[in-house]
Amino acid sequence: MDNIKIPLELVSNIISILILLGIFFKYYQYKKKLDVLKGLDVLKTKNQLTLEDKEFINKNYKDYSLILKKEEERLKLFNPIFILIAGVLIAFLSFQEAMIHLNVIVVAYIYLQVNRIHIRNFVSFLKELKDEEKKD
Repeated sequence: MDNIKIPLELVSNIISILILLGIFFKYYQYKKKLDVLKGLDVLKTKNQLTLEDKEFINKNYKDYSLILKKEEERLKLFNPIFILIAGVLIAFLSFQEAMIHLNVIVVAYIYLQVNRIHIRNFVSFLKELKDEEKKD
């Protein structure tokens, strides 16, 4: 059997594509969860929120607030790591090769940012539902 060598650029591109698929999957999940929250908003405007709905709002607000804090801490950790990896790639590879591999870092950074934005949107929307629930 001959040794089959897979070019590193191919591996880098496959990883980028997988991360992009992860972004699309996150977006799909985001839309489904957002539809649930919009349904709760409609019920709230009609004054038809049940006790279960209010408990769901409170529980998810607390959960997503904790998740948002963890996600922001994760981003604070990963930003210097991404910068370090980018610096190492640029320092030890030719500029052309470094740009090919930096693609993975950029896509991973975008993935983390999109995830944080989705969670922040959930927290703000749940906060609105929670605050307006207390007014009633």
